Amino acid sequence: MIAVDYLGLRPCSPGLRLGHVPTPIRPAVKGTRQISLTFQGMIEPNNAALTIERVNGLAPDAASLKAGQGLASARKWQSLGCDERAVWGECQGSGSSPYQTEIDLSEPAFKCTCPSRKFPCKHSLGLMILFVNCRPDFEAATPPEWVNEWLTRRDDQAARKKAKAEDPPVSEVDEATRAKREKTKAKRAEEREARVAAGLAELDLWLRDLVRQGLANVQSRGPRLWNDIAARMIDAQAPGIARRLAEMPEVVASGEGWAGRLLSELGKLYLLLEGFKRIASLPEDAQADMRNAIGWTLKEDELLAQEGLRDDWVVLGQRVYDEERLRVRRTWLSGIASSRSAMVLDFSFQGQNSFASGLMPGTVFDGELVFYPSADPSRAIVKARHSEPRNFSEPAGFGRVDELLESYSAALSRKPWIETYAAPLAQVVPVLVQSKFYLRDCVGGLAWIRPRFGRRWQMTAISGGHPIFVFGEWDGASLLPLSVVADRRFVQLEGA
Repeated sequence: MIAVDYLGLRPCSPGLRLGHVPTPIRPAVKGTRQISLTFQGMIEPNNAALTIERVNGLAPDAASLKAGQGLASARKWQSLGCDERAVWGECQGSGSSPYQTEIDLSEPAFKCTCPSRKFPCKHSLGLMILFVNCRPDFEAATPPEWVNEWLTRRDDQAARKKAKAEDPPVSEVDEATRAKREKTKAKRAEEREARVAAGLAELDLWLRDLVRQGLANVQSRGPRLWNDIAARMIDAQAPGIARRLAEMPEVVASGEGWAGRLLSELGKLYLLLEGFKRIASLPEDAQADMRNAIGWTLKEDELLAQEGLRDDWVVLGQRVYDEERLRVRRTWLSGIASSRSAMVLDFSFQGQNSFASGLMPGTVFDGELVFYPSADPSRAIVKARHSEPRNFSEPAGFGRVDELLESYSAALSRKPWIETYAAPLAQVVPVLVQSKFYLRDCVGGLAWIRPRFGRRWQMTAISGGHPIFVFGEWDGASLLPLSVVADRRFVQLEGA
């Protein structure tokens, strides 16, 4: 195999087969990922966490970003000010009074008096872009009253949330009321179990019919084949399975080898159906993984009552996508001391970016995370933050692609329904092989870049033929890059 890269032709090792998951060579340790990454010396203790790339990633859509860029001029603002925590300004709009725009830099968080239903609005984006590009235009001053009131409310809300997590309120109800509530809760749970079981039985028959007929005509039947059965799973209260089915058209359209990849995904679905039939006999962690894959959720209040893992958490990458009527943001973190990988999910209404966690890729913060129960814990929530975000540089990752595959294989042995896996790759070069893009490591190992990734040439230009750090999401066959670090510069490739 010959790899064509920015500098010319170089031979690649034939020993690595794309999409192949080798037998794990390291023992699987329950509750931990087989990742050993060193981040020592990578934190830059400064307050310059905001960059143009990060501001762009906060925009709810391209139109809002363009409008915000048009407001990134001091001439557009009647007043501008800042202190160590906040940035504020007044922008004349169509009304008689100027719009008051304020930003809390500690997350960041936004507030504006304009009537826009997008979040952040164009005024917030414009103020942030102006602050990043022209900080001398902002007078260091004491925040005005309208800014202080907003910051005080935010501090009060944070204090109440912290107090609730540390000392959950005890509901004072009589035994009869408590028993009635428990009975109602149990009845709802039984009804959902029955609806899910009926839906999965129908899906079982559908899968058998599909495989019996063969996959030859799947491409010609189009997305409706999958959307119809996905809608049935929504009715059966199994949204996790519905999402997996709705993503099947992307697998079908993934090019050469699609049939094998599709059969693999269908096999995971069938394994889930069979496992649910005997879920009561499985270990608790396996039950939690299975219920999560089907679509059951766990209330955050229950998690916040548990002890978390405190560490310096590096925000490596972020992806935002629409799901039904919601906008979902998936943020990947890595603990410096613990070497734990974590994924934080946030939700907001479509057309908004009002996510609760306020995590910015390319930063690091001292915080406490609580992980959801799982045989291979990855999803987590932020219980508390003990510092403002800071910049980082020179992250570490897997030195070779086969190390990523080994780690992924070990994780699969604990949780077969992993949809996406954290993939930090150090010292890799984007290459073009037979019209397909890959990341090549130092020994010639290749990781196929997902065809839907639209910034292949930008990533190649950033590399310039030299090794760079790439963080992405691995799905077992291909990698979706989310960010790169080259010459100590962090660049977000996906996110908004």
